[in-house]
Amino acid sequence: MRPSRRNLFQAVGAGAALLAAGTPDVNAADAPATPPAAAPATPPALPPDFGKASSANNPVNIVSPEHLEATARKTISPGRFAITGWSGEGLTYRANRASLDATPILTRRLQRIDEKAIDLRTSILGHELPFPMITCPMGGHGSFHVDAEVATAGGTGAAGTLYVSSGASTRPMEDIAKATPGPKWFQIYMNRDMELNRWLVQRAKGAGFTAIVLTADALGPGQSDEYIALGRPRDPTLTVGNHDPRYGGRGNFGDLKRDLSFSDISFLHEASGLPVVVKGVVEPEDIREALASGAAAIWVSNHGGRQMDGGPGSFTLLRPAVDAVQGRVPIVFDSGVRRGVDVFKAVSMGATVCAVGRPVLWSLMCGGAPGVKSVYDWMAGELHSTMLLSGVSRAKDLTPRNIAATKI
Repeated sequence: MRPSRRNLFQAVGAGAALLAAGTPDVNAADAPATPPAAAPATPPALPPDFGKASSANNPVNIVSPEHLEATARKTISPGRFAITGWSGEGLTYRANRASLDATPILTRRLQRIDEKAIDLRTSILGHELPFPMITCPMGGHGSFHVDAEVATAGGTGAAGTLYVSSGASTRPMEDIAKATPGPKWFQIYMNRDMELNRWLVQRAKGAGFTAIVLTADALGPGQSDEYIALGRPRDPTLTVGNHDPRYGGRGNFGDLKRDLSFSDISFLHEASGLPVVVKGVVEPEDIREALASGAAAIWVSNHGGRQMDGGPGSFTLLRPAVDAVQGRVPIVFDSGVRRGVDVFKAVSMGATVCAVGRPVLWSLMCGGAPGVKSVYDWMAGELHSTMLLSGVSRAKDLTPRNIAATKI
């Protein structure tokens, strides 16, 4: 049975639950891939005071992450901005920053390094990148900007780096893939319908995505106390693009597979023929088993503090993960990354690349695609100066010796 427009909005309505794995309360039944021929009914009205998404389309002058966040808060309504919040009291969110802030850089002097010799380039899974930064998978960008993930992907591609498209995006993966000339991965929230999972990753491969990211660190909606206090506002005009029948989508996005297992890694690889990056495994034994099950990369993350509150800062888990991997596969790091100095620290501790989350969203709100490019330009500039001042010429040469607190 073809779902009604009203049921579709109820099913996927909202960027609130979509961002970083939040799941809508009610979800659409399976729908045919052919879009409905009839014109859609008038969409539901927005909640009171929910405001409009940003339509900014300009470069952003970034002074600091704090200034960027404050400017973004003024760009959209409190209800929309609260969607980006942390889980619970924000203990894990703050621990992410604290763990990075508490880690000092050990500088080298008289190393005969000129600024022209600084080389930020790196590579991951066959992709050459201009710097060790990529865009995190984040859903529901339509809540923040009218061009949604198309703008985020476009800005990421303009910066020359890799975009990771969320399975909870408001735009379909094909539109997102076309928006960026750069490399791209597709992140999936596993569904209980395994054939739907197979269809999604095969569709991603056909759209030009070159790896599948299995998210293991999000099994349901993570909502901040602030967001709950605001009444969990949602934009009912938004849908989960990959499942919207208007865009050739089908399936029940909210029917998430909770009982994830290591066998899902091999399933996704077999179904897609693409390398599988496993996101959110941080315990060394889990990492070793993920590798034994075929993981092509390990992604150290606590979902930016958006899921379980009360866990350790992500950075404290990076070095044990590096030791477990022992150089066999690349390592992606996220949660708390705000500046170029954070990237310096994470790469020194063994990360191949850092994935940038909230700063990308804040810059999207402030400037659309040009804004997203601006945040990468700013972070790369700070990484460049940090390397010069620390006496390191190549990002690939960073080691734990560049961190003062590390015992060698």
